Amino acid sequence: MRQKGLIKAVILFAGLFFTVSGSFGQGGFDNSTRAVYIFDMAKYIDYGPGFADSSVFRIGILDPTSELLWEMGNLAKTRKTIQNKPIQLIAFRSEEKILHTQVLYVNKASGFNLNKVKAKLEGHQTMLITEGYEFRESMINFVAVNGHPKFEANEDLIKKAGMSVNSNFLAQAIKTKEDWENLFVITDADLTVQKETVRQQQMEIEKQKAEILRQKVLLDSLDKEITAKEKTLLEKQKVLNFQLVQINKQKGEITTQKQTIVVQQESVRVQQDTLARQKEKISSQISMIDGQLKKIGEQEGKIKIQLATLEKQKLILYFVILALLLVSFLGYYIYRGYKIKKEANIRLEEKNRIISMQKDEIEQQRDLAEAQRDQIAYQKKHITDSIMYAKRIQTALIPSLELFSDKLEHFVLYKPLAIVSGDFYWVSSQGNKQIIISADCTGHGVPGAFMSMLGVTLLNEIVNGKHILMPDQIIENLREGVIKSLKQVADEDSVKDGMDIAVCVVDFDENILWYAGANNPLYLVRKGELIHYRADKMPASIHYRMLPFTLHKIELHKGDAFYIFSDGYSDQFGGPNQKKFMSNQLRETLVAMEGMPMLKQGERLNEIFEEWRGDSPQVDDVTLMGVRY
Repeated sequence: MRQKGLIKAVILFAGLFFTVSGSFGQGGFDNSTRAVYIFDMAKYIDYGPGFADSSVFRIGILDPTSELLWEMGNLAKTRKTIQNKPIQLIAFRSEEKILHTQVLYVNKASGFNLNKVKAKLEGHQTMLITEGYEFRESMINFVAVNGHPKFEANEDLIKKAGMSVNSNFLAQAIKTKEDWENLFVITDADLTVQKETVRQQQMEIEKQKAEILRQKVLLDSLDKEITAKEKTLLEKQKVLNFQLVQINKQKGEITTQKQTIVVQQESVRVQQDTLARQKEKISSQISMIDGQLKKIGEQEGKIKIQLATLEKQKLILYFVILALLLVSFLGYYIYRGYKIKKEANIRLEEKNRIISMQKDEIEQQRDLAEAQRDQIAYQKKHITDSIMYAKRIQTALIPSLELFSDKLEHFVLYKPLAIVSGDFYWVSSQGNKQIIISADCTGHGVPGAFMSMLGVTLLNEIVNGKHILMPDQIIENLREGVIKSLKQVADEDSVKDGMDIAVCVVDFDENILWYAGANNPLYLVRKGELIHYRADKMPASIHYRMLPFTLHKIELHKGDAFYIFSDGYSDQFGGPNQKKFMSNQLRETLVAMEGMPMLKQGERLNEIFEEWRGDSPQVDDVTLMGVRY
């Protein structure tokens, strides 16, 4: 860069050298002298009363170069006005380009045709100042004699153009042709000398130009080299910026994974605590059963001892009977002892029977508990399988979002409270119109799923069958279908089941969004501002208000994003104070995410919902659809 600056300084010095050389190339009249003469003469010219209307004093120079113009410009910095008017300098490169000025200077050495110049000035008050032309060819003509500037003035031409000059000015001019011819002879000799000087200077100029051209080529080469290095540096900077973005992105993913791992570890810890409590409970039950079994074992040991004792007693009884035969007087005592033993045996057998019954009852209770457990597990699996099958049916009935995935950027956040949902979304294409619907049916789980299947069936019939495409008419026909299907009547005991719904129709030909809503509004985000289109306060079912639904016409612009949804997102409890998320916070969230792609918005909205919910249970089905035009 220092070498580049040095070359530029050399070129500037060479240009200044050429200017100075040209200014003093002719003896008597150099450019600075010409400028002073033209400025001084302009003060003595009288243009008549019409000149008062001119806002500036224009001086024109007919010259293929800008050397004289540059010199006059320097002089104008100190002498800013002529005849109390600001000076304006104009350069002309050909006779055809001449415009009206108060003074026009022409040098014969420049090779211009003086007759063409006069023709362009005819009818204008322009003082023609020339140099090197014949006697009385111009109004004022410069000539240098012995290195001294002289001029002749043609008063007739000046008066003919409607101008006059001061008498003192005319006194300085050459009066007769003889004086002029004498001056011309002297001037011609001076001009020959000046031409030779100009030729030598021209040769020097050519050498300087060649040197400048060589320096320019070198400068261009350096510029190209610098440009190439700057381009390489810019590419490396782009690669570095991309790597920094990737690193930041990976850091964000690592942070998210760490948070997920912490949540999973907390879940595992809770499960481990629950398992430990269950193990303690089971251990307690096993200990109780072991205690009962131990008591039963002790009782069985006692029974065995008693049975063994009884066997011994039987033997003794045999000996007693034998002894009775031998000793009759001892019979009474032996018989009495026998009866006592017999009563003891009866009581022992009764105890054994009671113990056996208790044991059988415990085993029956255990078998009954196991049977009930197995039955409950079977019923749960059966119910779960049925609900999962119902989910497959419900999913199959909802149209695929791919019906408009190639036309509009969008996302769908769909979170059923149970396996099946009372919320549903529905889309369809009719010609160059796209129908997009979000609905919230009464209830959730299996009852809500039945209502959602009814809504999907009715919408298929209304839009795809009857080809009804305006949102207010779609909701009106849906309301009639719900009332008819559920046999609803306007009394207090009738079923009030129904659905809240938002219906949007995008007209790609007209760039129009048609919207109507039953309790479900529409949010439109445009250039950082959210516009709230309110729904009618009545559901698509029997209601005490049965008015027509309002149709909204919205002009769409490129980049507009609109959202329809159920109340499950804003009604979710959570946060630090266990409060509802609320609609205001949802609106602020949607505006804050305006610049994000729609799929990223859906992912972020799901993360915000889960963070807000925390350990709190989900309270309702959630459906939120976002579409960017």
